[in-house]
Amino acid sequence: MKDKLEVGMYVRYTRGAINGYVPSKIGKILERLNDSEFIKLDTNCTILENDIIGEPSFNPINIIKHKDIILGKDGKLYQCWKVYKDYVFTYSKNKQGLTITLVDYQIDRVMCYEQFESISYKLGDDK
Repeated sequence: MKDKLEVGMYVRYTRGAINGYVPSKIGKILERLNDSEFIKLDTNCTILENDIIGEPSFNPINIIKHKDIILGKDGKLYQCWKVYKDYVFTYSKNKQGLTITLVDYQIDRVMCYEQFESISYKLGDDK
């Protein structure tokens, strides 16, 4: 994978934890540090090449997965249902009952589903 990684690519990554599970996150490669396995991301962290999950891509849509949470440039939250080519199909529906389709320029932020699950609080009982 080392030769595939380039500045400007988006990656899905996770950093190992001694005491438990660490949810995946998304970041953009800013630079490779001294031709080593260290990669600096725009999320203010440095990761190892081995921390990358899946394939890197210059198109952020290729990093989005099923159930990821998306903040559109319209200020609305969406949940990814399916990614096909350069489109994200979401669970959200408009007034006509149609599924909303997003393309890269309509997306402002993305949060991995695992990250959302790790910071959310479930209301009610688990009966």
